[in-house]
Amino acid sequence: MGAGVLLLSSLGQAATSTGNLAVSAIVTSTCSVQSAALPFGVYNSSAVQQSAQVGVVCSSGTSYTVSFDAGAAPGATATDRKLVGDSNATLSYALYQDPARSKNWGNASGSDTVTNIGNGSQQNLPVYGYIPSGQNVKAGSYNDVVGITLSY
Repeated sequence: MGAGVLLLSSLGQAATSTGNLAVSAIVTSTCSVQSAALPFGVYNSSAVQQSAQVGVVCSSGTSYTVSFDAGAAPGATATDRKLVGDSNATLSYALYQDPARSKNWGNASGSDTVTNIGNGSQQNLPVYGYIPSGQNVKAGSYNDVVGITLSY
């Protein structure tokens, strides 16, 4: 009877089959830029310097380029931006990539833009603002908005 039980138990065993589950994902390059503010404070015809940082987050390994436009003021250029006050009075200023003011922030590819490779974390890009001395301008509040373009 022992052999019969052994035979029955081996016949009652379930069969098995194996396979695979193919798992995949597509990771796309993504980037974002954080807007910033650059408040110069009070200008009294003496030069004023101020700095800020623009944050860029790009997925790891993603190449990107950051550029700044000339701002919203009529007649402004990337090398001579304008803060606009009452009655369209303007106060000239400039934006630089370095504290020595040797590298302008602009939108001419390769000369005044920044190219880098993302690492998945925020990378801060410095912005150094400068208002030259000796400008004879009307008292009041002056503002501008500079567009930041992040290409990747």
